[in-house]
Amino acid sequence: MRNVQLVRQYQAIRSLFERTDRAAWQDIELQGHWGNYLCVLAAGLLENSVREVYGEFVRNASSPQVANHAVAGLNNVYSPKASRFIEIARSFDQSWGRDLEAYMNVGTGERRDAIDSIMNNRHRIAHGRSTSISVARVRDYLERAIEVIDFSESKCRGQRTA
Repeated sequence: MRNVQLVRQYQAIRSLFERTDRAAWQDIELQGHWGNYLCVLAAGLLENSVREVYGEFVRNASSPQVANHAVAGLNNVYSPKASRFIEIARSFDQSWGRDLEAYMNVGTGERRDAIDSIMNNRHRIAHGRSTSISVARVRDYLERAIEVIDFSESKCRGQRTA
């Protein structure tokens, strides 16, 4: 990830993972609460990634008026699941959407599942429902989601991707 705001947010979340590992390693219930909290933070990072990655692209590729209009639309993206990430990429360039969809579905589709799981769990948490999300699972989901953010960033920067 190259976007400064996203890097800061990601580093803060990683720091919380480390502190959680040290503070709650023996308390299963506390780990569950931390898992919920970290899941909400991961979901926020995903939301922000849409705004930051595509917003930066628009600001660099268009007039201020067009950028303002496009960024206003991006600011209305909430709780994006994998299909929404693909839809947004496709709205900028059909090939970006196709490439992102293929990238998310490589192998067993872990990247797609990770994003959808983060958002589904966030929804359950926000509405007071129980979850079985763990700190370890959120960490794994977040790593897969970061791969998607990196991929999207590389498309917007005109770089080749893996």
